[in-house]
Amino acid sequence: MGVIKRSIRIDEQLANDIKCIAAEQTNKTETDIIETALKFYRDYYYMQNKTSFFNEQVIEIIQSTFRTAENSINQKTNRVLSELAIQAAVQNLILANSLDVKMKDLHVYRLKALDFLKENNRVLRMDEIIDG
Repeated sequence: MGVIKRSIRIDEQLANDIKCIAAEQTNKTETDIIETALKFYRDYYYMQNKTSFFNEQVIEIIQSTFRTAENSINQKTNRVLSELAIQAAVQNLILANSLDVKMKDLHVYRLKALDFLKENNRVLRMDEIIDG
């Protein structure tokens, strides 16, 4: 390690504080105190501007955990939605058979409902579809 001599200008009060810290409190030289202070500032600057709190491995682990949780939630949601779709189809078939609705009319109703949902991009409300 090479030693570089530099001249710096500091306030007289700061120079007195450094001398006091070096002589009375730590038994180190003024050069050691200034060098330690500069190292602290270098590390502070690096942490503030050039690095993140988390290293890449931690970020990858967190992202992997989130992907696993997202997949699990999606699978559970898909199962619930599939079950709801099956139940809705069963209810529609029961209603169609009980009311003696022709399959042709049932298909037309379904197409109207799908068109309405595509146009409005929201939940189907029966009062709006009947009026349309």
